[in-house]
Amino acid sequence: MKQVIIALGREFGSGGHVIAQKLAQHYNIPLYHKELLSEIAKDGSYSPEVLEKYDEKPANISFMPIPIAGSAVSIEQDVAVKQFSFLRKKANEEKESFVVVGRCADEILADNPNLTRVFITADRDSKKKRVMEREGIDEKKALAKMKKIDKLRKTYHNFYCENKWGDSRGYDLCISTSNIPLEAVADVIVEYVDAKNN
Repeated sequence: MKQVIIALGREFGSGGHVIAQKLAQHYNIPLYHKELLSEIAKDGSYSPEVLEKYDEKPANISFMPIPIAGSAVSIEQDVAVKQFSFLRKKANEEKESFVVVGRCADEILADNPNLTRVFITADRDSKKKRVMEREGIDEKKALAKMKKIDKLRKTYHNFYCENKWGDSRGYDLCISTSNIPLEAVADVIVEYVDAKNN
């Protein structure tokens, strides 16, 4: 099978992770999201708990820098760079097919011709409803969590990437899950990826 790499960015509550799972199942390829942390923990630099804490967090360069190869970078930056290196190795050296959620993969892997970059969005009400149901929280907490997490994702992405988070020019596909089932969104992405790879 020709290499398939799908980099999926997503707004919180848009159903991006579920769609990523469906894509990985369809192609029978690995999904790298939280799974990425256990892979990176194998080198022993950080415990899984530390990786979880600093995963996809914007770099806080004024707080607790740690020396790396003669320069000072924050733990957030070091964790991010380890993830980027892991993804590049899988994509470009090992020629592995996979789906990856977030982690700036849309730009980190941009030189790979088999990459498809997707951004999943939805209207506020759709996302709010999904978050309330999934997490068992009220409307106020759901809206606050959506705002907080999307701000973190945007700041994280824009720190490392030239293409801005959610800007359609940085993606092959931008799809809203507001009015169609997540399964149908996954089908649209599969159709696009298959057409691109033929």
